[in-house]
Amino acid sequence: MKINNNIQALNAYRNLNANQFQTSKNLEKLSSGLRINRAADDAAGLAISEKMRSQIRGLKQAERNSMDGISLMQTAEGALQEVHAMLQRMRELTVQGANDTNTEYDREQIQKEIDQLKLEIDSVSEKTEFNTRTLLNGSSAVLTTFKDANTTNTANLTEFPMVMNPALKSGDYRLDITGTGATPTVVEEVVRITQPAAGIGEAADVVFDDPSEANALGEYTINIRNFNDGGASIEVIGPNGIPIDKKAVAVGGTSPKQVIGGLEIDVSKITGAGTVKVSMEMKAEFSVFYKEDDPSASYEKGEFDKEITTRNGVIRHGGLEFKFDSSIKVSDATNKTEFALINNALAFQIGPNTNQNVMIDIPQLDTVRLGIEKIDVTTQVGANEAIFTLDKAINILSDVRAKLGATQNRMEHTINNLQVTHENLTASESRIRDADMALEMTEFTRNNILNQSATAMLAQANQLPQGVLQLLQ
Repeated sequence: MKINNNIQALNAYRNLNANQFQTSKNLEKLSSGLRINRAADDAAGLAISEKMRSQIRGLKQAERNSMDGISLMQTAEGALQEVHAMLQRMRELTVQGANDTNTEYDREQIQKEIDQLKLEIDSVSEKTEFNTRTLLNGSSAVLTTFKDANTTNTANLTEFPMVMNPALKSGDYRLDITGTGATPTVVEEVVRITQPAAGIGEAADVVFDDPSEANALGEYTINIRNFNDGGASIEVIGPNGIPIDKKAVAVGGTSPKQVIGGLEIDVSKITGAGTVKVSMEMKAEFSVFYKEDDPSASYEKGEFDKEITTRNGVIRHGGLEFKFDSSIKVSDATNKTEFALINNALAFQIGPNTNQNVMIDIPQLDTVRLGIEKIDVTTQVGANEAIFTLDKAINILSDVRAKLGATQNRMEHTINNLQVTHENLTASESRIRDADMALEMTEFTRNNILNQSATAMLAQANQLPQGVLQLLQ
């Protein structure tokens, strides 16, 4: 028998210590509700769980961001709704003013209300705010301008390019236009009879009179009336719906080509009265280049070359919209237009990670941008022209409101997706990080019993060396 080393007691102590350690872990998990309380519990699981926690918290904040973004757009759209109401009232007044039952004095009274409505539209543009951010004054718009209108607008754009993709970077852009043939000299004219009538049914029957002239592109209407064996009355209505010219011509005579409203019409083909609709467009190859706003930077191709036929004189390429007239020519050198783009669009962070955002631009919507600043109904002519001007303004506003509404609907789906992703990712993180309370309680009970048993056995083992005392009696 030995008394210097009590092997049985040491064994009981080792088991008791291990059981107490496991019991301590059980208590920690039961009190925190977590399976992983420190990296030592599960190093890989902790790393995965922390990444998931970043995503979960980011998703929740992105959901709140999206709701705030919708609130901002609703604020802007609510103001635009009232501007729409004012434009409709102005149009009603211009229709009234165009009637010659009104005297000059009457029209002056109508003009007074129109002037007040214009002032209020400008006021709404300057004062509509969300969280002190002004929304309708152009500070949240994407702006374009020709770098040098006298020398670089060689493509004969009738307006500044419009930005369709608000995510485009600020900087300098260039539009290159080339012809469609092997050695082109003029961009190809595309004529399509969309509604044949009165013998006019082939593309060659209607062309632009002078390709060097700036003619509007789009669908023309040719009304052929009062037809008889010797002649007819022909009226040409432009793509904007306004009559351009009207002329009585001989048909089937020695002068088969007649120029009316900028169109050369083969009147020898006319066989009766009718209404002809003809689409006058242009086709070319377009390329968009981009460079940073830096003198040392060089242009790089942002979009590949693409052959495009205009639609109502408009092409969309590289996130930009260009509006042309029909007199574009291509010489030996590529036809180029350079312009600068300044992007002040709002970015809504709708995801937990970098660059997961939605860009929305809200253009300046004052009387200048809407084109109604100079509306004057004090004459019948002015009031008549104002009707068309207000129609264009209403369309501009409708376009902006439609874009805001579409983005709101998109972000509502974004919120739904964020909520589902947040729910599923939380469930995944819970499976890794959270403790199974039933299992932990079962193990705690087992370890607690083992602790009591080990304590009792340690006490018994400590008594074993006392047997030596029997030998001393």
